[in-house]
Amino acid sequence: MAQFGAKRPRFAPTATTPDGALPTYNYEAVVTIGKLVAANLTVTNASGEIYGDDGLAEKVDMFASGSLELQTDDKTAEVHAALHGAALDDETDELADNAGNVAPRGGLTYYKTLMRNGTRVFQGVFLPLVNAVLGNDTATTKGSSITFNAATTTFNVFQANNGDWRITKEFTSEADAISWCDTKLGYTVSGGGTG
Repeated sequence: MAQFGAKRPRFAPTATTPDGALPTYNYEAVVTIGKLVAANLTVTNASGEIYGDDGLAEKVDMFASGSLELQTDDKTAEVHAALHGAALDDETDELADNAGNVAPRGGLTYYKTLMRNGTRVFQGVFLPLVNAVLGNDTATTKGSSITFNAATTTFNVFQANNGDWRITKEFTSEADAISWCDTKLGYTVSGGGTG
């Protein structure tokens, strides 16, 4: 299997977080974060081990937390406000980051394009519970050549109340992968288009 593409990172805030189940989401507030450049997931495991009779008797590694570094071509003021809880003034278009802002938790989806035995496969990725972390900002002056910088957003990845922290599914159709991702974030036929 070779992976050569990734697209359509979308975030929807949680509506409810029921016990023993996945969250539900407010699809009406879904945002497309930008055009996906890279998605790098880092997993932190909690481990424990016990030795007996001069050797390793048991060892356990379990998901503790995760971090997703998402690089996109852009992050608009509207997307920044939705991800970080910042205030966007509709009249002045000023975006205010405040020390008291709380980034909302929500679900995040994107999909990857894989090549398996000469056939394209589209893998939907669903992270049921994440929240964005406000990161650093850099700027560089124009020089003799142009270098584009991607907008980076880091997300904390949590396990949902049922223990799930990531769900994936493979499709032979790109449209089916998109539909699955939207459904995971709460899209229903009566809820509007898949945008």
